[in-house]
Amino acid sequence: MSFTIYKIIKGKKYAYEITSYWDPNLKKVRKKSKYLGIPNSQNIIKKKRDEIKHTKELFQLDFGDGYLLNEIYKKSKLHTVLEKLITGGCRELIPLIYYRLAMQSAMYNAENWIAGNVASLFFKDADLTSQNISSVLKYLGNESIQREFFLQYLQNLGGSEKAVIIDATSLPNQINTSFNAWGYASGTVEKQFKLLCVLDRDTKTPLFYRYLPGNLADVSTLQRTILELSQMGVKSSFALIDAGYLSEENITSLYQEKINFLTRLPSSRTIYKELIATEANDIENKKYAIKYGVRGLFVKRIKVQLYEQEAYAFLVMDPIKKGKESQAMVLDYLNDKNQIDSDFNACGIIVLISSLPFEIEEVVENYYTRQAVEQVFGFYKDDLQSLPLRCHTDSTIRGYLFLQFIVLILFLELRSYLKNKFTVEQALLITRNIKCKVFKKELLVAELTKNQKQIFELCDIMVPKIYGI
Repeated sequence: MSFTIYKIIKGKKYAYEITSYWDPNLKKVRKKSKYLGIPNSQNIIKKKRDEIKHTKELFQLDFGDGYLLNEIYKKSKLHTVLEKLITGGCRELIPLIYYRLAMQSAMYNAENWIAGNVASLFFKDADLTSQNISSVLKYLGNESIQREFFLQYLQNLGGSEKAVIIDATSLPNQINTSFNAWGYASGTVEKQFKLLCVLDRDTKTPLFYRYLPGNLADVSTLQRTILELSQMGVKSSFALIDAGYLSEENITSLYQEKINFLTRLPSSRTIYKELIATEANDIENKKYAIKYGVRGLFVKRIKVQLYEQEAYAFLVMDPIKKGKESQAMVLDYLNDKNQIDSDFNACGIIVLISSLPFEIEEVVENYYTRQAVEQVFGFYKDDLQSLPLRCHTDSTIRGYLFLQFIVLILFLELRSYLKNKFTVEQALLITRNIKCKVFKKELLVAELTKNQKQIFELCDIMVPKIYGI
């Protein structure tokens, strides 16, 4: 005798067939369960797997990558924001995000990708032709759409006061647009514009971005960025900033706004040279020794005046780096004794400066959280293949950068679930091999391999055998 029961698991409803049978060994009635399916928009799928064999198979699709991305998206904070603000007027946005993550290929291939992927059933009305994608990017480039997105997105992240990391990277390109300007990047001068990104220091979540002309100095963008964040309801309580933002105007503004900061002193600054001359001689004293990861460092803290404000400088010396730099300096000197007049005391030393009196064991760890933004830029440029840019109008460029920012958020969300067991690229390639047979009202999903099961388990996602459509 069989009957169907429904279980609620983490807020979702699932159907199971319960069959009673006589166990001759235990001499009693026992029950066994069989998973039947999940809810669709009308009802619970009640068909048994053997019944599907009597219906006509229509075609097959790639299932795993599209299903994985769809489930991750529904679990993310993006879901609520985008469903409210964008998908009503831009049905193609979500499948376009999935495509950029799954394929990282040219936009004109999106139509071919979705035709063979289960995402075509999740978004039946989506038009991913090249012509319509241009319209989507133009729509996304609308400033009012982006402003409303960030207001809702930042509100959903919770908390009005955050410690932030602020940095910028160059995006070289040959597009004729008002964004482009000649600027210095990677040792050369080329046409580019800059992408400035703000991350939550604690969660490493992208909060906000700005695009800037390539010839605009970093130092001139800090105050405007903090002001824009404030206008969207996020007050910066602490800013971890690149050395390029260090100026009297910026530091004075941070003190006035009561925003604590940590940055690196450029070696060209007078205060850097004075600190090396007066404080570096005894830095290898064991009282300054700390452990950072597997490395042993020396860190010395000194109270200083920075643009007439009280601050704290930290001389950080890496013995391994000192050895390499000293060796190079000696060889330079021996090759040309007139060429070098550098101070050997500066070898292996960087100088950090902050408004806060960090303990010497803490300051290095706090500073190197800045690597998070460098990693994000790496994902943005390499993993998501944001370069080269192929847009040719200001509105589509704005839309493309906005799309890539949203893609980056979901990329980092999926990456956090994978816990370094798989890269995002590996996870999507492995799960793409999960196929499904499409019938009139349901999909029959193929069996999973060991790696495929592990990926979905890491993401806390159940893969159905039968999926209603």
